[in-house]
Amino acid sequence: MKKREVLSLIVLIVVYVLFSFRYFPEDSLKTAVETLLQILKVAPICMGGTILLVTFLQRTSGQKLLWDRVVRIYLTIGVMAEFIFGMYDFLGKG
Repeated sequence: MKKREVLSLIVLIVVYVLFSFRYFPEDSLKTAVETLLQILKVAPICMGGTILLVTFLQRTSGQKLLWDRVVRIYLTIGVMAEFIFGMYDFLGKG
């Protein structure tokens, strides 16, 4: 992989973690636990969407996708899902 691809993958991972971040003032342990639970709660949704999309892309193109492309698809779906869940929590519905 090129340096630019590695850098963009790292940025995508950081954005995913930022969208998953759940902050509780003056309680860092609860912040860490809730962030981890949020990532674990959304992971099955992201995995399912990734499997469906990767299967579709592989069948239409006739070749396997590289692992970094699959990770990018997972993280992109994860960012979208975390944004929706984050807005739900931020608006006080959660």
